[in-house]
Amino acid sequence: MSRWWRWVHVYGSMLILSLLLFFSVTGITLNHPELRSSLGAQSTEVTLQLPSNLQQLPFTDDALANAASAKQIANWLRESQQILGAVEHFRFEPSESMLELDFKRPAGYSNAEIDLQSGEVVLLSEHQGVLALLNDLHKGRDAGFAWKLLLDIAALLCILVAVSGLYLLWRAQKLRHKGLYTASIATALVFLVYQLALHP
Repeated sequence: MSRWWRWVHVYGSMLILSLLLFFSVTGITLNHPELRSSLGAQSTEVTLQLPSNLQQLPFTDDALANAASAKQIANWLRESQQILGAVEHFRFEPSESMLELDFKRPAGYSNAEIDLQSGEVVLLSEHQGVLALLNDLHKGRDAGFAWKLLLDIAALLCILVAVSGLYLLWRAQKLRHKGLYTASIATALVFLVYQLALHP
C-alpha cells in the first residue's frame, strides 16, 4: 500500500511540477497588481469589407436565425484575421442594420462592428501583454473549456499529492510526530494571519 502511495506522490508531483511553478509565480504577480508590464501589449484597428455572400445573410426577428448568421461571419473573421477566442455575444440593431461581435480571450479581446448594408467591418483587437495573459490564465478568465478542465485536473492532482504525502508521513514512525506538529503549526499560522488581516 505504501509503495502505491509513494508512486502517486512522486509521479503526481512531477505531473503538476510546471503548473505549480506557474501558479506560484502568477500568484505573486496577482497579489501585487502594482507589478505591471507592457511587454507584448498591442492594439490594432482595421477596416475590412464583408464578402458579398455573407452580406446577404438573413437578419430578422428570429433570434436563432440571427445567431446562425452571426456565427458564419464570426468564422470568416477567425479565418481571415486569425481572431482568437470564443464569441462572447453578438448584438444586432435592425434599425441601423448593424451587427456587433465580441470575441473574448485571456488578456485580450476583439470587437467587430459590421454595417450589413455597406458591408464595412471595423475590427478592433487589443492584447494587454504577456504578464496580463499569465495572470488571466491563473484565474481561468476567458480561457475556454479545455484550460478550465486542465485546472480542475491539476487541483485534483494537488489533493492527491497532499493526501499521499500525509499518508507516507503517517507511516514513517520516526517522522510522524514532528511532521504532524509542523503541519499543525503551519495551519495555525494561516488562521492567525487571516485574523490579523481582518484587524489591521
